[in-house]
Parts: sequence; structure tokens; C-alpha cells
Amino acid sequence: MDIAVEGAGCIEHYDTNNSLSLINAKVADSIKKEHIPQIDKKETIVNLIESLRKDKEITFAWESEEWEIQIQSDRNDPNATWFPSAELIWSIDNYKNLGLIISGSRFTLAYKIPITTISPRFETITYFIDANTGAILKERSNQKDIYAEVYGYGNQWMDARWRGGFINKFELNTDNLSRNVHTKKFTSYSDSWNNMNETRKAQTNWHSTYLTETSAHFHVINSWNFFRNKYGRNGFKNNGEVVRVKTQLPEVNAYHLFVNGGIDELNFGYSPTNYNLSYEPSIIGHEFTHGIIKHTTDLEYEDEPGALNESFADIFGTVIQSLTLDNTYTDWIIGNSIPNSLQFQRSLIDPNSMGRHWSGSYDANGNATYNLGQPEDYNGNFYCINCPFNVDKGGIHINSGVQNKWFQTLTDGNSFVPGIGMNKAANIAYFAMTSLLMSSAQYTDSREATISVAINLYGECSQEHKSTVAAWNFVNVSATLSCNPLSVDENTLGDIAIYPNPTDGFITIELPREVIKPVEIFDVSGKRVKSFDGKGIYFKTNVSDLQKGVYFVNFTFKDRQVVKRIIVQ
Repeated sequence: MDIAVEGAGCIEHYDTNNSLSLINAKVADSIKKEHIPQIDKKETIVNLIESLRKDKEITFAWESEEWEIQIQSDRNDPNATWFPSAELIWSIDNYKNLGLIISGSRFTLAYKIPITTISPRFETITYFIDANTGAILKERSNQKDIYAEVYGYGNQWMDARWRGGFINKFELNTDNLSRNVHTKKFTSYSDSWNNMNETRKAQTNWHSTYLTETSAHFHVINSWNFFRNKYGRNGFKNNGEVVRVKTQLPEVNAYHLFVNGGIDELNFGYSPTNYNLSYEPSIIGHEFTHGIIKHTTDLEYEDEPGALNESFADIFGTVIQSLTLDNTYTDWIIGNSIPNSLQFQRSLIDPNSMGRHWSGSYDANGNATYNLGQPEDYNGNFYCINCPFNVDKGGIHINSGVQNKWFQTLTDGNSFVPGIGMNKAANIAYFAMTSLLMSSAQYTDSREATISVAINLYGECSQEHKSTVAAWNFVNVSATLSCNPLSVDENTLGDIAIYPNPTDGFITIELPREVIKPVEIFDVSGKRVKSFDGKGIYFKTNVSDLQKGVYFVNFTFKDRQVVKRIIVQ
């Protein structure tokens, strides 16, 4: 039986004549212990998982459908999983005093088992379990985390990178395949990224030493995690490429920057006496969302497309803070950390109370002047109709209030619109924002896109569909309701099976009874992309010709229609 020996090995060095010139080695001397384990691998894994659950509230990566989908996508393997495997090894007691010859008495037959959790934090810990007794011999984490203060949220764990050699410090640069964030303090507009100093500290507990930088770093990582965990999106470009974060710029501004096809940057302003935009999770989530929009529908940053761009960023800035940090509570305000500046804040629940609108005039220097309050209905009070470009680029921060109010209404509801909750409203907004809009989209396009997503996700004539329509009518973007009452939510008939899902080739479909019409596949825009006869209750079909993305499979039975979602990767 071949069993790996931890800490032992041999490296042979050859010269240019292919002659052996040097050997580096660590040799395990005479391991005289039984090499047949007394405990089964599967039993060991189960016992370890049960023991971890007893210690604390914990969520393992394989328990999350989103994380399972992500690892299958990352590895291009529909059978990939976060569920651990166990490797049988000879485990060494420690790495102290290791000469050329290591006594065999220092080794124990053990199972090496990596366990990945996503709550209370993302971490992979490798456990070494005695293969005969089941005792935990040691555990090792591959995380290089620091513990630092985040403004308003106390001390938090966050990913950092250890720099050894002459540096021997941690720096705010993630070292984790699930996100890629690099944070620095701004020095000068003339300095390139490489010439800005790294944010570093030797200790793992940073306290509040770099409060601005650690707050920004944490909130950008948190925004990345939100879109990855909920929608499987791995960064702005969905390829894990780095996001650079600059803090303490000397300006009242925060913005996403992507120039000449280069690297994405998030920039956050700072004033020692008035504000620090790196403290505000809704603003950081807002700017992160701009990065996603840039690399999906790329809504033009002017006129109505720009207003939609700003609104989607406001929506997800609010959603991220509420769902990941504030236990689903929200005051619906963007920019709480900007004191005494209501025009620089925005309210999704009461747009008229914050933000700004054009006064209709200019100052002596020809600059547009503004008054307090945003519009909350299309072409209504404060709405900038036919807004000149020199007025907020055609009203992008002004007219965004309309869709903001639509989203808040859809979420919470009112006497005219039954609310559907933030999670469902966010799903509708996300797929419209990333998949269904052209760069030139108008409010009417966003209306049609969100209605289409509501139908595809939750079913025609579902409450989600009806409320999406009603919320648009509430903000004066007129919408009509037409639906087929036979359509139902995909979750109402649980005995339809489609697998593998996600897939990059064939899918197998198992039905409780035969359908009466051809099976149809639609993309998220509602366009039919495939149709085939489903004969019998068990059949296969090839979907490898479809582009990567989310699709909806429609089945028509005698008494109902059922929609199932699949992912093609």
C-alpha cells in the first residue's frame, strides 16, 4: 500500500551534463506501526462533521447550492463538490527538529481531511485524524486572515496576504480563490498603482490601526461574496480578476473606474473633518454594482440609461448592507456616513426627502444649481424631463429615484402593491440588470425586463409577476398585466427531475406523467431557444448548443404548466 509520508521526501539535482550533483532529503526511519486503518474513511468524515456541528453554529460549503454550482463551474466538472474526501497518510507530530533522518516513532497513521465552511466565515481547515482511534491529531488552516476593526461593525475577520522574506507582514491583498481584492491608501493623482504603498502590519490583530482601509477592504470583499454566493458571479468580469481599491482620495466622491480595457478600480473619498466614504457599506456596494453593470449590460452613463445604472447601484448597495450585515433591516438610505449633506444621500423609501433635483437655472459661472429632493414617479414632481447633458449628465442621479421607489415598493408593498420581500425583488432586479437590458435602455425597457424575469423565475400570474407590474404602475411607468392562469411556480411540482444541473451537454428529464405539448426552453429574456418532443416520462436532450447562462424549461400537462430552471455552463 502506497501511503504518503508527511514531511519526508527527496529532491535530486542534476547538472548540465545530466549528472547527479546534489540530493536534498528527509527520510522517515523505520515506521514500525500497522498500516491498516481501524476506522473507515467515510465513518471518519461523518464523525468529524458531527463533532464540528456540536462546537458551534456552522454552515459547510457543500450545504449551499450556490457554492456547489460554483465549484462545478470552476472545475468544469458537474460532479465536483465541496464535500470532503479523506487521504490516508503517515502524519508527523510537528515540524520541529527535523534532520536528515526522522524517527519513525514520530509518525501516526492518519486521515487528512479538508473541511470548508462559509459561515461563520469562509475558511478551509485541514484536519488530521488518527486512523485507529478517531482522535484529532492536529488541524491546519490555509487562510491568511487578519482581525481588524470595521467602522460601525466592530472587529471582523478579513482575508489578507502574508508577505514573507524581508517584509514579514500581512497586507490588504486577498489570498483566496473565491475573491480577489487589493486595497491601498491613495497617495497622489500622479502616482501609479504600483507606486502606492501597501497597507501592511506584522500582527494578525490590526485593531483600528488602518480603520479606513480595513473598512473598505472588508466591505468590498463582502460585496464580492454577496454576488458570488447568491448569483454565482465571480467578480466584475465573472473571471475572478482583481479589483483594486483606493481609499482616502481628497474629494467628495466615490466611483468605479475602468479605463482602456485595464483593471477595475473602486475609489473612495475622504475628509478628516466631514466624511469618509470607505466607512459606508451601501456606498461600497453601490460602486461594486457599477463594476458588474460595466461588464454585463454596460448601461450608458447618461440620460435614462444612466439613471437606471445609478438606480441598480443604489438598489444593490441597499440590498447588500441589509441582507449580509444588518440582519435584513434597512432604513433605505444610501450614504449614512455623509453627515449634514442630504443632497449627497438618497432615500429609496422617500426619494423626495433626499438627493437633489435641478432648480431649472444656472449660477453666475454657468453651473447648474440644485434643490433638495429626487423624483419618485416618472415625469412627476422633481423629475428632470428632457434634462440637458450639463445637468447631471442628463439627470442620472436625479431621475434614478423612480426605479429606486419601484424596488422599495416591490419589496415592502403598500396599500396598492403586495410586497414580495427583498430576496425575490433582488433576484428580479439582478437578472434584468445583468442579462436583459441594452446599453441604451430606457425606463420602459427596465419595466419589460423585470416583468419578464418575474414571470420566468416565479411563474406567469404569480404574485411576484403581479406585484412587479403593480409597482411600476405605482411609480407611473404604465404596465399591463396579461397572464396565463395555468402557469405555476416551478416549486409546486417537486417530482420533476432534471440532471445534471448545471450541465454543459446532455440533460436527463424524469416526469411524473407525459406532457401534452413539446417541451420548450426559454432564456431569461423570455425568448424560446429550443423545443423538443418529450416522449414518455424519461428522456434525454442535448443543450450544449446553448450559450452559458440560466434557462427555463416549460412542461405542459393536462391540468397545469410547470417551469424548471437549469444552468448551462
